[in-house]
Amino acid sequence: MTVALGAVALAQAQTASGCQGVYLDPQKRFLRNEAPAATVPQALPAGTPLGAVTYKPRGAATAVPLEDYFGRFCTTGFLVMHEGQVVFERYLQQARPSTALLSASMSKTVLALLIGIAMAEGKLSLDERVSAVLPDFRDSAFADDSVEDLLRMSSGVTLKNSFRPGEASDNQTTNPMIEPFTDMRVYLAGKKDKDPAGKVFNYNGAVTAVLGLMLSARTGVSNTDYLSTRLWGPMGAESPAYWIKNRAGQEGVQGQFVATLRDYARLGQLIMNLGRVGERQVVPQAWIEQMTALRKDKPQPANVPFYGLHVWIPQAAGGRSFAWGTNGQNIFVDPIAKVVIVHTGNSPDAEFNGNDHLFPIRDAITASLRAR
Repeated sequence: MTVALGAVALAQAQTASGCQGVYLDPQKRFLRNEAPAATVPQALPAGTPLGAVTYKPRGAATAVPLEDYFGRFCTTGFLVMHEGQVVFERYLQQARPSTALLSASMSKTVLALLIGIAMAEGKLSLDERVSAVLPDFRDSAFADDSVEDLLRMSSGVTLKNSFRPGEASDNQTTNPMIEPFTDMRVYLAGKKDKDPAGKVFNYNGAVTAVLGLMLSARTGVSNTDYLSTRLWGPMGAESPAYWIKNRAGQEGVQGQFVATLRDYARLGQLIMNLGRVGERQVVPQAWIEQMTALRKDKPQPANVPFYGLHVWIPQAAGGRSFAWGTNGQNIFVDPIAKVVIVHTGNSPDAEFNGNDHLFPIRDAITASLRAR
């Protein structure tokens, strides 16, 4: 195994085009844990092709073809499923069906699925406090936070979130791809300052890192091992999944999950089908419903989209949800239209500029498929 060294590896992975090569097969360059593919993968049958789609970018006066989008924002993969069948699948930037793609913050939603399974097994509860699970956090600002507080990104702990390279922030300090030598448990247990605003919505990957430590403590195994036996195998994944880890063996559950485009689509299908894969209930139905329920009585972002239990909820809500990661990572789930759309990218442009295109693309594809 070749192990790259944090920020140096990230800088070396930049390509001449400005696309970040680190988003393609990062498990080949960083320490990682592996969840094997399922013995019998869940089939993804081909359906009637999507056909031509046009969309209107935000702020634009005229519609443009979907094909014009590809290549503009370093898209690596794009897959559309309708009624359980693949109707569109495209790979770019030298990605292939076998390429493992970095999830960024879509990883948070994967962890939330495991939290729901652990709760059904009696290993955790929504009202359980951090200090009750992690005794070394009793003097931390996280000590009195509940599992639900963390899932809703309302810890009340003073945290800084930034994606600017080299800028000190809690999400980057706990990222094993950037800070492989930082013991995130020691770092997070040492957080002492509470947010004067209280338990308001404050999105930060460090919060998810605490949840990951709690889950592993209660299951007694690594989060990747728990993923393997409870979700990845039962879901019928056709390829291995990985969680990048630091030198202390702590997994980057907040944003360093790695899987193929088709297996991300399987995750979307699982959510759309309320945790069921074939005849098997892999994740409790009640948990999926709770994750994706719009709760305006709970802390929410100042602007849409809304936030559920470690998953984003569009303004339309109604069971719709999406996993969302920086630099163009998305799994859109629409159970009403029976549509799952997966988009992966590897450039800041995919996030900071591409969303003006990607969200209208989602709506245009969904409308086209519903009209069939």
